[in-house]
Amino acid sequence: MTSSRRSRRSVQQSSTPIHQLSSPEEKIALFRSLFRGREDVYPRRFESRKTGKSGYAPACANEWVRDICEKPRVKCAECPNRRFLPVTDDVIRWHLSGYDDAGQRFVAGVYPMLLDETCFFLTVDFDKSGWLEDSTAYKETCRGVESFCGA
Repeated sequence: MTSSRRSRRSVQQSSTPIHQLSSPEEKIALFRSLFRGREDVYPRRFESRKTGKSGYAPACANEWVRDICEKPRVKCAECPNRRFLPVTDDVIRWHLSGYDDAGQRFVAGVYPMLLDETCFFLTVDFDKSGWLEDSTAYKETCRGVESFCGA
């Protein structure tokens, strides 16, 4: 286990509850302990002004940088100049406030699957006509592998 992995697993929960009067640092620490994923990169929400299309893409330090980023001619996945941005306390602060340090709307996502193909949390969506049977099978599987299932 790497030292960064150990540090993520050993996040200390505060002995005092987090509430509206807690410091921003305490709230950020709580958020990061609950929604842990990859630390080396995070997705940022985008919305096209032209088409209205929205989605998430890896945050890149070189996005739209003149003479480096060649969007839209070169897709990000094929760009040799990609430089992913890591998750920081500032990123979480911007996400929680809804704005980055430049005053632009900001929504961050999380990549829950770690590079070693493990994760700290999982979200599952059951719908359509078989949702009850599917969710029951999922819950039984979790119990079978001694995994926490919040269902």
